[in-house]
Amino acid sequence: MSAWLSAANKAAAPARGEMMAEMSRQQTTMMKAWTEAWMQMWMPWAKPGRARRD
Repeated sequence: MSAWLSAANKAAAPARGEMMAEMSRQQTTMMKAWTEAWMQMWMPWAKPGRARRD
């Protein structure tokens, strides 16, 4: 049973890594959008900055 669980974990590791990377990308995008929305709400006279590539 230990060998079976080891093989299953080895197969699942790459998928888990991809899922965590995508989750991190989505969190970063969400936080940027949230911050921009709040800044526009509190300071509507300030124009949003030019879009940059990260």
